[in-house]
Amino acid sequence: MSLRLAGERGGRTGARGRLRGWRPRGLGWGLVLGLTLLASAAVATAIAASPARPSAARLQGFFLLSGRVIVATNVRGEHVGERVQRIWAFDPLCPAGSCDHVRLVRIRPGGRDQVLLHRVGPAYYIGRGRFYAPLSCAQRIYPKGDAVPFKVTVRITAAKLSGTAVLATHIRASYTNRSRPNLTPCVTAPGHDAAAYHGHLL
Repeated sequence: MSLRLAGERGGRTGARGRLRGWRPRGLGWGLVLGLTLLASAAVATAIAASPARPSAARLQGFFLLSGRVIVATNVRGEHVGERVQRIWAFDPLCPAGSCDHVRLVRIRPGGRDQVLLHRVGPAYYIGRGRFYAPLSCAQRIYPKGDAVPFKVTVRITAAKLSGTAVLATHIRASYTNRSRPNLTPCVTAPGHDAAAYHGHLL
């Protein structure tokens, strides 16, 4: 009987020991869970606080640009110092991230044109294009009287986090036309123009 009672006591003591043994494990899991939550919050805070680098930004969307004409030689309706506003639309040609090539649509008075931009450095793009401007000759208006080759530069100056994506929010840009070949029978003085811009995402 003493052996059986000792065994019963031993069983009860073992059960209590096992029950007591669960407590540190429970506290351990709680501690692990707490640390995990704290670590997750710290990571989220660090991500939210980390600056969005322009060099990693995706150039896309519509931008409202404010600009100033800095060169205007024999270009009808333009003068140096003139303030202008433009809307430029950027269409990145890759599924995500900062793209090597971006299509630019420039909306300007009298029409629009498309330019393929190439990334030549961190947050810096260059593209070249051509449009045509009307020109008067012998009391006749030639809709494509001037050919206007030009170069465009775009630099991303600020960006923001949108979910996991980094998007360009502010840019500086330039437009340069060095010559305007005359496509009419008339002889005209050569013209050229240039402008500098800054703008933000709409």
